[in-house]
Amino acid sequence: MTQSEARRLIEEAGFNKNEPEKWADLGCGSGLFSHALAELLPRESEILMVDKVNQAPIKSQMGGVHLEFLQIDFNEQSLPDSNFDGILMANSLHYVKNKKPLIQKLKTHLSENGRLIIVEYDTVQSNPWIPYPINLKQLEQLFVEAEFESVRKIGERPSRYGQKNMYAVEVLLTNDQ
Repeated sequence: MTQSEARRLIEEAGFNKNEPEKWADLGCGSGLFSHALAELLPRESEILMVDKVNQAPIKSQMGGVHLEFLQIDFNEQSLPDSNFDGILMANSLHYVKNKKPLIQKLKTHLSENGRLIIVEYDTVQSNPWIPYPINLKQLEQLFVEAEFESVRKIGERPSRYGQKNMYAVEVLLTNDQ
């Protein structure tokens, strides 16, 4: 996938174009979606790129957006901050076996109007690259049970790996958090 394809997949999320935002990209890999996100955020925004594998070299600036890399396993360790405007998980939730405890933990790292953007494969078939898949219907149910306000599909594209599509959703916290 190219950076422009990644951007198109997530660009329909409700990004604040006027005020800088602070985001985390969990399971950032080489930074493809971090860089796509940086194109969508206003100048002076920050993205904490998180992966358990060292991804150096990582750009430190992109279009006025500050990028920082942190090497931790987000499923086992807590993030160093608790006031993110958004958390992006692109093709990383399918590596988490017990998703509900992680989702509950992520809620504590979001600001009052925080949101998640999730990109996943719309399949229930596991394989070595997608060990714990979560299709769109299961993801919606997971976030309803975790008491998020809404799950909105913002993008879809064919997967290069098999017949299933990739989907992107924006998940909003409830107003009474």
